[in-house]
Amino acid sequence: MKDSTVIVYSMLFFFTLSMQGCGGSGGSSENPTDAGDQTASDEVVDNASDNYTGSEGQAFIDENNAKDLAVTAVSGIIHAVEESDYAFPMQSAGKNLISSASINMMGTADASSEMCIHGGEAIVEYDDDTGHIHTFHLTNCSYGQGIHTYTFTGVMYHYVYGDDVLSPFTLIHDGLITTSDGVTRDIYRVYGCGDQRQNCNNISDYMGDDGRAYRVTDAEVSEDGNSTYTASGRIYDPNYGYVDVTTEIPFTLDCPNDHPGSGRLRFTGASQSSGTIEFISCDEYVLTTSNGTSNTYTW
Repeated sequence: MKDSTVIVYSMLFFFTLSMQGCGGSGGSSENPTDAGDQTASDEVVDNASDNYTGSEGQAFIDENNAKDLAVTAVSGIIHAVEESDYAFPMQSAGKNLISSASINMMGTADASSEMCIHGGEAIVEYDDDTGHIHTFHLTNCSYGQGIHTYTFTGVMYHYVYGDDVLSPFTLIHDGLITTSDGVTRDIYRVYGCGDQRQNCNNISDYMGDDGRAYRVTDAEVSEDGNSTYTASGRIYDPNYGYVDVTTEIPFTLDCPNDHPGSGRLRFTGASQSSGTIEFISCDEYVLTTSNGTSNTYTW
């Protein structure tokens, strides 16, 4: 990440659509950072896929679910941090592909040389009615430079709802992305905007260690250059619903177990219920709720 630069999670997609004049369900992870046991205390929702299908209401935080929601909040924020520096296919090749759309109004075209600069295949399907780029089929498509080199296999869907360059749009990435250090993640994510590039939203789904799908929306991440982060976002737990997470004290992510080693997060639910998670070491954290309970836990 760039030092002292706010990395807005959703903006990863904006450059993809810059030539369309455009700037929504998300990313998933086969092996997300372990943030503790995410299995809820009682009923477990069966979400076998990475696409979130759990509760979409706002969670009410109480003594019975506070620990589960705290672990969900931490795991979601770590997921956002990990993906905030990702680059996705089409970012650098968008201009060339958009201009070629005016020639290939129907059918398919081979965009491998433009999108997969280090090898692989990219086949583009064009919408028969409008000529807009509709679907990208990528196989081992390698792009980027240096430590920011990625390989993507999967499908991208691009929908534009109108002919104006500022028309609403949706962009979906669905597939496997591999980083330069060999880590592969199962990505399913959506980004979209309304008219005039307003009311933009991003959604990223990921698989928890308990085999259930979780969701992060509207995440923002900044880093000071020394692995100290400030982050926020809405995190969805499949059993309880969502909590809004903010950073009260910037947190570090330099522990051997990939858990935060210092800092404090706040998560807020329905009816002003809330909790704080203070990281006191790589192995321990203190959970305090708005009803006055405070307990120390280990990962």
